[in-house]
Amino acid sequence: MPNTKGSDIRYKILDRCLRKGGYSTQRLMQEVNKYLEASGYPKISASNTIRQDLDYISANYPQVAIEEKRIGRNITYGYKKSDSSIFQLSFSDDELAQLSQCMAILSRFDGAPQSEWIKNFVDRFQLSLQIETDCSKVVGFDWNRQLKGKEFFTKLLSAIVKGTVLCIKYQSFKRSAAKMYVVHPYFLKEYNNRWFLLGWGDDKNALITLSLDRIISLKELPEKTLRPNDSINFSNEYFEDIIGITRKDDSVLTKIRLWISPQLTPYIKTKPIHNSQIIKSEDETGMIVEIYLYPNFEMEQEFLSHGEGLKVISPDFIRNRILERLKAALDNY
Repeated sequence: MPNTKGSDIRYKILDRCLRKGGYSTQRLMQEVNKYLEASGYPKISASNTIRQDLDYISANYPQVAIEEKRIGRNITYGYKKSDSSIFQLSFSDDELAQLSQCMAILSRFDGAPQSEWIKNFVDRFQLSLQIETDCSKVVGFDWNRQLKGKEFFTKLLSAIVKGTVLCIKYQSFKRSAAKMYVVHPYFLKEYNNRWFLLGWGDDKNALITLSLDRIISLKELPEKTLRPNDSINFSNEYFEDIIGITRKDDSVLTKIRLWISPQLTPYIKTKPIHNSQIIKSEDETGMIVEIYLYPNFEMEQEFLSHGEGLKVISPDFIRNRILERLKAALDNY
């Protein structure tokens, strides 16, 4: 029996009718068609479809038993136990609410190429638990549907889970021609509405970071053995002392002192620039904070995004770098 939304609706209505009992195949078909039509799906025209659905339920859901009863010339169907259900799971209301939220988060990928399986899973899970997972009116995600490269997300995720080495054709913004990379994929990371793949690059013999929007194509290399990641904890340590994605091998953990304007202060207090942020002083002239980072391009972008509300006090090399970029920006006007 194919797993389609139409068949899911049929099972849900059949399950409801079988709990009540006393339905003939003709009445079951009428009930099913009523809901199919209301949901925008084509109605079924043969009672044999209902009989096949009943056989499918009996064969695949051992927790229920369908009982036939003959009344005169008619045969009716129902569960032997009226409290039986093919959707019966022992979850509390709180657990169902939490599962609903999980499904809503997965729905974030709805519409993304190669992620149709997520939508199908959410649809079937919602039907099985008879809960609503539509949080579009109460929760919003920042998701750029026009971003290039998102069609590779599921393939890369699958390669990471399976431990498959990849050959990736990649077009860097700094190169005129595309380059082929043999990559041992380890981790997918989102930053600033872009997705990045982190993995071991054979040609560089080092960890590399590839942006999905610059990937042209990829293919699996099943003949190659994955180089295991035994030293880098991507879920915690690797990104702990940086902003964004980039962590240069020659960078040094640096104490950075910043001045924050009075107008920007409440925003930086409630949403720190970095989790290492420490408030050193605060008065009517502004706030002084210290953070500890490995300097990178993303850090510069973060500082510049606050405009006149943020000033680098020290160290000098970061202060001068921000000053250079501000002067270059001013030259554009």
